[in-house]
Amino acid sequence: MLLLNRETSVFKKLRTILVYPKTYVAKSISSDGSIIIEGDSVRLGESWQNGPVVLAWDSIKGTTSEINRAHNVVFHEFAHQLDQEDGLADGTPILENKSQYNTWARILSREYETLQKQVNTGFRSFIDTYGATNPAEFFAVITEAFFENPKTLKTKHPELYQELSDYYNLNPVEWI
Repeated sequence: MLLLNRETSVFKKLRTILVYPKTYVAKSISSDGSIIIEGDSVRLGESWQNGPVVLAWDSIKGTTSEINRAHNVVFHEFAHQLDQEDGLADGTPILENKSQYNTWARILSREYETLQKQVNTGFRSFIDTYGATNPAEFFAVITEAFFENPKTLKTKHPELYQELSDYYNLNPVEWI
């Protein structure tokens, strides 16, 4: 669905899709700048820039069986693939025209900052709070919302909805 009205019908850098039977645990390494923390991380899926997309089947089934939720691990991980096509996981996929980048940056930056403020103050947002992690996760999370609950996204975040509608060249509100 993410490629429906696009010039390509493939994810250019994707060679492998791994599907595990259930949510899985992977080793993780993080740093706060001075301390390196190693541990285990429970995952529903992941997307690597020059590697596979990994999905947990139980998460796929769970997100596709719930109506009016804005979560979908498949849309999320494949949105990362689109974001990473330019070599960066930065929340800005390759846009059709250079003129679109300014509007994209203005609207998505504002919405991302608003979500971060909402998360920091404990305000409940329609947009999944995981999107406040970084701009790449924000793009993946709003892609989920765009396809899974477009009416609410359009009502609560009309400019954001329009940017995604222009990017995907789709208007999923018409499908309802």
